[in-house]
Amino acid sequence: MQHTLLITGSPYQSKACHTALRFVKTALTLQPDSIKGVFFYEDAVLIGNQLNQPPRDEINLTKAWQTVAQEHNIPLYLCIAAAVRRGVVSEDESRRYELTQHSLAEHFQLEGLGTLVDLMNTTNKVIQFR
Repeated sequence: MQHTLLITGSPYQSKACHTALRFVKTALTLQPDSIKGVFFYEDAVLIGNQLNQPPRDEINLTKAWQTVAQEHNIPLYLCIAAAVRRGVVSEDESRRYELTQHSLAEHFQLEGLGTLVDLMNTTNKVIQFR
């Protein structure tokens, strides 16, 4: 059984990103290919900002998600409209908007809602964390 995760809660104002990360780690322990993709939407896209600097005594959620993605080859998608609106831009989007910098963290990719629909149509369950 494969799952799609939809995360909408802010990494700073909710526990959605924390809880989803714990879920992913547990699911992968039980069944290594159980997560097809993770889609971050609304304020959850802030997780993909490479400039995030949490206090030293807190978990760095961005790095934790990057590690899981890299170790298990799980795609991490950020809604492009929500991300750009919040200043999370890739190098390509940076050029498109004539910006001098980009802020998209490694292992995250900007995608449209069509990617979410595709994930929903090709997995057994969609689990939302808000």
